[in-house]
Amino acid sequence: MAANSTFVSFDGGIQRLEGEDTKLIIPAVLSTISGIGIGGNLLVLVVLIYVFASQSASEAYVMLANLSATDLLILSLCAPVRAITYYKQTWTLGILACRTTEWIQHSCLAVKAFTLLATSQARHSFSRNPEDQLNFRQKNVVITLALIWTLALLFPVPDILFSRLKEEGNISLCISERTFNSQDAMRIFHKLLPLGIYVLPVILSAVSHIRNIFLIKPSSNDEAFFSRQYENSLMYLSIIAINTLLMLPEWVSWVWMRHKSSESCKPSAALLIFAQVCVYLSSAVFPAVLLTMYVPLRESLGNLCSLLACRQSKHRLRNVNEMRMVVMKVLDERACATLSDKHSDASCQTLPDLEHFWSERRNTTVAEDSDPLPWERLVQSKVELQPLTSVVPLLENPV
Repeated sequence: MAANSTFVSFDGGIQRLEGEDTKLIIPAVLSTISGIGIGGNLLVLVVLIYVFASQSASEAYVMLANLSATDLLILSLCAPVRAITYYKQTWTLGILACRTTEWIQHSCLAVKAFTLLATSQARHSFSRNPEDQLNFRQKNVVITLALIWTLALLFPVPDILFSRLKEEGNISLCISERTFNSQDAMRIFHKLLPLGIYVLPVILSAVSHIRNIFLIKPSSNDEAFFSRQYENSLMYLSIIAINTLLMLPEWVSWVWMRHKSSESCKPSAALLIFAQVCVYLSSAVFPAVLLTMYVPLRESLGNLCSLLACRQSKHRLRNVNEMRMVVMKVLDERACATLSDKHSDASCQTLPDLEHFWSERRNTTVAEDSDPLPWERLVQSKVELQPLTSVVPLLENPV
């Protein structure tokens, strides 16, 4: 370490951990959380795409899609880096990943905070003037998202400037260090970053949603509409509360590491690991909260499942009909082949009945016992008839 520099913290996970248990357990936990969270956020994005295709998009749906995409980036880009680092117990991803790993994670966390803040402000404006906010203004939403991502990517740029790769013995360490010339700038950055992407967005978002709940005044005409607005405000408050509680260990340990008075006062490795696990757990819990508490999205998920089941049943029926047609075609071909074989044999052979008829006609000698006209050969009988004179007395003198 240079004489004019001060070691602050490890980037991308702690690279000096002892014990084989931590080498296996921590990557397994991070991989499990990452896999579950990626699946849940992909499901949310699929449902939102189905909503965009089936009906007109709304500002709330666009902001929810932005939140889900941000959590997907955190779980797919940042969590695997920590898992690999804890498994290897050294830095193996190069200088570029070392300089950008903390910057990417802090940028995504800033996007989540700014998106929740923009959503709360939009819902507050909607509660005050519902008639003016009913139509979806796509241009304004695109501008808002562009501003959110630009500010979120620029705000943690000092993470890139003060991260470096250091060789120590036969292992590589990715660290964040504070030089003598940059101590004042680093102190300001270490105070502004948690304040700008954690404290202020949380407070302003919570206050806006709480005000929305108290501003809702249901009437007899639009009771269902105001009830839905009340449920949506509670859902956003739940997301903000869960995100705040799970991000609290990360920012406490982050500020503690950079504002500690001495090396003996630094936080323990267990607290640092627990804080990083909570960061990814907050991104994995978001789809569960959204799909259970947001009624329109839950209904859209049910409709999508019904549509997929219907299409699958139609596909199966189509396959059965196609198999049936193939079987019938094969049977018809076999029947035609059998008939053609019989016709070809009949052209060169005499039918059995006709053959028997002609063989019987060839034998012209008829047996005596089977002669159909036996009386033609009878010999004339020599018996003489009795004269009628002998019969007449009998007729005259009957007994």
